[in-house]
Amino acid sequence: MLLIGAGVDFYWHIAGDGGVGVGDGAGTAWVWKVRGNMQMLERKPIPLNFPQTFLPERRLLAKLLAFAVENGRGEKTAIGEQTGIPTGKDTGKVEPMIYYCQGMGLVTANRESGEWQLGLTALGRVVFQEDRYLGESHTLWLLHLMLCRPLGLVSPPAGVADAWFTLFAESHFRLGTNFSQQDFLAFLIERHGEKSYTKSLVGVAIRTYLEESCLGMITALRQQGSGDDAIIERCSAPSERSYYPVYAAYLYLVWDELFADENQIELDRLAEESRCFVLMGWDDVAINRWLEWMVDKGLIQLDRYTGTAMLLRLGMTAQVVSNIYSELI
Repeated sequence: MLLIGAGVDFYWHIAGDGGVGVGDGAGTAWVWKVRGNMQMLERKPIPLNFPQTFLPERRLLAKLLAFAVENGRGEKTAIGEQTGIPTGKDTGKVEPMIYYCQGMGLVTANRESGEWQLGLTALGRVVFQEDRYLGESHTLWLLHLMLCRPLGLVSPPAGVADAWFTLFAESHFRLGTNFSQQDFLAFLIERHGEKSYTKSLVGVAIRTYLEESCLGMITALRQQGSGDDAIIERCSAPSERSYYPVYAAYLYLVWDELFADENQIELDRLAEESRCFVLMGWDDVAINRWLEWMVDKGLIQLDRYTGTAMLLRLGMTAQVVSNIYSELI
């Protein structure tokens, strides 16, 4: 462990070799940062085919959060019995729901010898306290953005949940705003090769936003037509003021993951590396209104007089995350 700044910031480096911390022993190196009292999100990928054909049903995700709030522990069938999430010895929904919650930034998860140890992240605790059944569109937009976020500053770019990252952050130039499921399938095959599960994975990623029981209520995607002729439309995130704290929390969380040692950064670099404005689908007018709101709230300082717009973060991530619902009436 390396302590930095008199206990204000400190890091753990975990190499997946049996060291302490949150990991799955899969040999993936990652960094976990704590800023003040804020437990930061882990920076590691989840398996490409983590859904195993299962959708992120909100009622099942909520059951898992209730299990994680008690720092629940057990192998998957035991978790299934305790939570009521259907599962079996060889397959089932428990592990896909764990990975969904992990990708959404809600839980920390460690698996050792087939047994899972779960806990809530700071974001997970706020969501559990304020919207434990995941019924608010504000919550779901944040979970969507987190699921689509990049996996560090890697080259070529990849996502924590790469099918979602590919669909929303990487495919705009290739697919445009309107595309078919076959178009998305071809693009994902280019990135990962053709696998037995690729077509199913594409269907799950798209259906996540078409099913009301999942994230359908936020309309991140719309479908026109049906079957092979269906056209998928990628939609913009809401630009109403009540959602601004949601996007501020996303910005701070991703900033901590990508630029942990930087309090000031060029706006263009932040946008390019985080894909935040691409994910939101906003034009310059919407972006500037949100940035001005953050300036007014004392979350950032925006300097446009140096030739290159610079952002200086002024707040603490824990406080920003705790205020996700602050603009709701």
